Amino acid sequence: MDQQKMQMVLARMMEEKHTFTYKKLVVPMSMRSIYWKYFGFPATDDGDILTKVKIVCILCKTQIAYNRNTSNLRMHLQNKHAHELLELEANTPPRRPSMDAKEKRSHKKSLKAPGGIGPPHIYTTAADGTVQIEGDIQFITDPNISLQNFEDEEGSSNQNNVRVVLKGSSPGLSNQNVAIILPEDNINSTVHGMMDGKTISDAVAEFVILDLQLPDVVEGRGFQRLIATLRSPCEIPSKTKLEEELIPKIYDSFKEAVMSTVACIPGEVGLSVEEWGSGNAEVFITVSVHYQHQSTDTLMETKVLSTIHCPCDADTAQWSLTFENLFMDWNIKLKHVTAVVVATTRPEVLRALADKNLTLVPCLVHSLQLCTSACFEQPDVAAILNKCRTVIGLIARSSTATTALRIQEQMMQLEENGLKMDYPRVWTSTYTMLEQILVRKSIMACVLDNIEGIVDRDAVTLTEDEWKVVEDLVMVLEPFKVTIMTLSEEKTPLISLLKPLLWQLNSSHLKVKEADSETARAFKEMLSDSLSERYSDTAVNLLLQTATTLDPRFKLLPYASEEDKNIISTSMKQMLMKFIEEERGKNAGPVEESPSKKSRLSGKKNRDSHSVK
Repeated sequence: MDQQKMQMVLARMMEEKHTFTYKKLVVPMSMRSIYWKYFGFPATDDGDILTKVKIVCILCKTQIAYNRNTSNLRMHLQNKHAHELLELEANTPPRRPSMDAKEKRSHKKSLKAPGGIGPPHIYTTAADGTVQIEGDIQFITDPNISLQNFEDEEGSSNQNNVRVVLKGSSPGLSNQNVAIILPEDNINSTVHGMMDGKTISDAVAEFVILDLQLPDVVEGRGFQRLIATLRSPCEIPSKTKLEEELIPKIYDSFKEAVMSTVACIPGEVGLSVEEWGSGNAEVFITVSVHYQHQSTDTLMETKVLSTIHCPCDADTAQWSLTFENLFMDWNIKLKHVTAVVVATTRPEVLRALADKNLTLVPCLVHSLQLCTSACFEQPDVAAILNKCRTVIGLIARSSTATTALRIQEQMMQLEENGLKMDYPRVWTSTYTMLEQILVRKSIMACVLDNIEGIVDRDAVTLTEDEWKVVEDLVMVLEPFKVTIMTLSEEKTPLISLLKPLLWQLNSSHLKVKEADSETARAFKEMLSDSLSERYSDTAVNLLLQTATTLDPRFKLLPYASEEDKNIISTSMKQMLMKFIEEERGKNAGPVEESPSKKSRLSGKKNRDSHSVK
């Protein structure tokens, strides 16, 4: 079992708890501290130690974690059994001079010898009880064991290494107690050897990457204490080593694996370009590739290729060069790119991609964010949103108002803690805030009465007209929320889903009705026009209609007019003819190279025809 597999096994075993019943409490001869007189390790009737994870106090049966020193033993006696501790230390004879190295080796050899003089334990106490262990792993010292057939990484036999033994296992039981048996004189070095400095450095680097931590975290006192507590002594990689060596090495290794995967993609691929902002107001663009897995026709996979920082002064030429280098670096042929899903409004980025004759499909989620943000930025709506945020902030800062809100919510059987501040960059959070404050309309005045010190009550109280605007907004945006939920239910949303969703929004949900108020009409018209404009490109429409036509789930859906269907029919026929010609070109060579097979086949047909006659 190699080191990595050993670590994985140990990690899994440490997740469970087990209870062991002991009959004796024993202390090995090697443990000479006076404080062991009142403690012992749980053992069987025969004196075999069950675990060294915990020790048990003989006086009160308290279980204490064993950390390979006696400081916690003395602390327990001092806190719980002060009288016994006083007697113990008073009656202890003067400490004998420490043995030199030769005497220590002789002493240990006598303990390990099968016929060694004296009992195996310095203290033995008959006692019944149970011990609960956090996980299956136990480090059990046995001076009499002989470790054989265990080779280290260099292939040489190592007598001081580790042996894993299953204790108390029985057929049919999946949870087995695992004891790691070590020679006592080398237990510390062996356990530490299982996790060398390289492993710790790799683990810290993985922690920084997976949890998106800054490399500076290794310089924090709390982090250093945590690592020292888990394993001491150890060397924590420095911030410089993480930034200049470990993280780049992991990146290069991962990039190489992704490049080998991308190079093996046999067919067409799709790309996505997504803009996002960091906490320090920096803007980045992430480029990903999407493709069909080779082993199945239904599984789609995504690989992130690169994340690019967006300089404020970058123009189209700079972005064009950036994308050229990116595609060249990952060996992506533009002729194999079906389309690029874009979630950005940066004109220089869009022009750089369009100049490469790529079809740019606006991301639906990003488009909905832009459309709804335009609604929220209307002066009247923005003022209402500010009022709502102020009210929620006042309630959150007042314990009296919070309590009153909870009582009213329970009486109305509403969800508790449902009224929360929104995050403006995510429109669904603003929608949820408006939705939740609307269902609490009847109790908001009562809750605000519990807040003291409100100077201008009108500044935090919504008028009837403002409540009507909130109601219209929630009603108009509800289909958008349903659309987002529909997309989230798809494990991998396909582009064929886009056209039916847009058709449903524009033809049904955003269609103006006679019962709509003027505000609702304005919202619907603005949202419908914005969506239609973003997907008005002819090439985009042709791609979306083709994808939807080929998806059997939507064959009965009237998402397109007859004129559009005729256009898509012609386009698909041309695509099929091109595909057939390409396949004929591939098969032309092998057919011409085997005329003998053709003649034998013709002869067989002639014989068959004669026999039929």
